[in-house]
Amino acid sequence: MVNLLRGGRLRSFSLLFSDLFALLLSLITAFFLQKHFGTEYRPGILLKTWPLFILLTVFNICGRLYCGNLIYPGLVIHPVEELRRLTLSCLGTFVSGFSIVVLAGKRGSISYLVILAAMLLCALLLPLGRIVVRYVLWKIGRGYIPAMITGDPELARSVAARIKEDNYCILQLWGSCCGEVITPDIPDYSTAEMMQFAKSKKVNYLIYCNRQEEYREDMIDLIPEFLHVLVVNQDARFPVLWSYPVSFYRYFSFEVSNRMKRKWVLWQKRVLEVILSAVGLFLAFLPGILLAIAVRLSGRGPIFYRAKRLGKNGKPITVLKFRTMYPDADRKLQELLDSEPLLKAEWEKNFKLDNDPRITPIGRFLRKTSLDELPQFWNVLKGEMALIGPRPIVPEEVEYYGRDYKIFTTVKPGITGLWQVSGRSNIDYAERVALDVFYINNWSIWMDYYIFVATFNAVILRRGAK
Repeated sequence: MVNLLRGGRLRSFSLLFSDLFALLLSLITAFFLQKHFGTEYRPGILLKTWPLFILLTVFNICGRLYCGNLIYPGLVIHPVEELRRLTLSCLGTFVSGFSIVVLAGKRGSISYLVILAAMLLCALLLPLGRIVVRYVLWKIGRGYIPAMITGDPELARSVAARIKEDNYCILQLWGSCCGEVITPDIPDYSTAEMMQFAKSKKVNYLIYCNRQEEYREDMIDLIPEFLHVLVVNQDARFPVLWSYPVSFYRYFSFEVSNRMKRKWVLWQKRVLEVILSAVGLFLAFLPGILLAIAVRLSGRGPIFYRAKRLGKNGKPITVLKFRTMYPDADRKLQELLDSEPLLKAEWEKNFKLDNDPRITPIGRFLRKTSLDELPQFWNVLKGEMALIGPRPIVPEEVEYYGRDYKIFTTVKPGITGLWQVSGRSNIDYAERVALDVFYINNWSIWMDYYIFVATFNAVILRRGAK
């Protein structure tokens, strides 16, 4: 519990306490006024308002009013936007809460005027309580997220000065990486030193200061002329699903959340995959026996093919598949590539051949239907693979990932993934890499669910399978 209420989490839970106290105070005041003006009043009726506290918490969490997330807090929203969301959350709490009470016929002696007074008072007390909480935390120097800052030195210097004097901001700078000292009280590191320092001190927040003069000039000319301006970035790998636009000291900014570093959601993913893999193995038991017999009858060789692949953190793993090739397939492949330059170019481009002569007739069926990958449920249960994730690769493919390989190794490879449901063999290698990186940067349980459903469509239609 002590570790839970440190840094940014201390601020998030302090704001939660402030909000609930503001609601309680508004209800007590409203019922006191009801009693003062002679209306029937029983103190016990206050206890019946407990659903409002749950509703307010839920509305505020959904509105990202606790620094984005109670457990994994980040940058706060603009004060104007926070006020808007708090007001709407308060309205939603009272309207939905007392609507349920009225429909259930348990309104009792609660006056509609009391409800309205409590709601208006709560809408006033919510932001005032937050002001007090932030000021107290600022004075005692608690409730901050440690952060590093890098990028353009001039912009970084301006941002650092604003952060230091602002009690609304949740960030506290511990160092910079700008090539020069931007403020006397924080040291400047090289890139390697910054990463090492951040890792040793568990600093999980980085401010990247970017200057784009061309963008600024274009927006000055374009925004007055159009109702909507869609800004498209050249980078197709950017984590757009977990980035949020923010007004950071009037600078156009966005916060990026790395979901793959959240232990809680990764635990959810693991539990779900174990359950689904166990169910998958159970359902595939009898069909698997029939497929194993068919593979055995297709010719000499083992039933299973043990493919050497790279797993999380680049660790070698053995991926199980039903054998789909004739014996000595690797030797035959090398002879084929040495004798056919066009096939060699195709292999080096995709690490696949459209018409691979090494594949058996039953193997071709297994690959078309993706049934050759059923044994990989065992790899998932062992923890070597994920049910859904980037495709497993061989060591020779690492060079094609370039700098993206660092991102690729942060997760386990999956049985199915975004590239499999996006065309599989019909897309080129560079697009596969981009899809893998996009999946990692934008991962969520909902994306896994989407891929899980889309996999059935891809398998049934056999889209891109070879």
